[in-house]
Amino acid sequence: MKKNTFILAIFVVFVCLFFLSCKRVHFAFPYELRAYFPYVENQELTFVNDSNQTVEARVLKVETTEEYNMPYGCKCPDWDTQRSFTFESDNLSFYGLMSTEYYSRLDISCKCEIHGEASNFYTKFFEGDPFSGNFSSIIGDTIVMENNGDKLIIIKGKGITEFKAGDIVWRLKK
Repeated sequence: MKKNTFILAIFVVFVCLFFLSCKRVHFAFPYELRAYFPYVENQELTFVNDSNQTVEARVLKVETTEEYNMPYGCKCPDWDTQRSFTFESDNLSFYGLMSTEYYSRLDISCKCEIHGEASNFYTKFFEGDPFSGNFSSIIGDTIVMENNGDKLIIIKGKGITEFKAGDIVWRLKK
């Protein structure tokens, strides 16, 4: 009888350890979508307008949700991932965010402020599963966001290539 009790106790301990070690995977922000904001920290960006005025900015921060494990019993936020960036200078500040909502859509938002000239907030969303592996085919290579007559253009592999703030159009200098 003692042998059966000992075996049962060991079995219970192993089952408990198994369930305590179980984790669920929290996915990383999809790699195929990172190309729309391909920035790296300390990258220099220069934008020029039709009057040949330039605005230079440095990428200060880039954050991306990476894959990690959560315990099954965790009351943590579930399944949303994001990629964000901030770049600024004395004359320009930009903040951008791409975030996934579960498996149903991708939200993109950008806030642009040109000191002394204009400030604008752009937002757009795409329905579908951002984790499908071919979601960029739904988005296309170019994303055009508009707000009150102002426009922002994002090109896959280049990032923000053009934005209109007030009456002035700024284009990324190559």
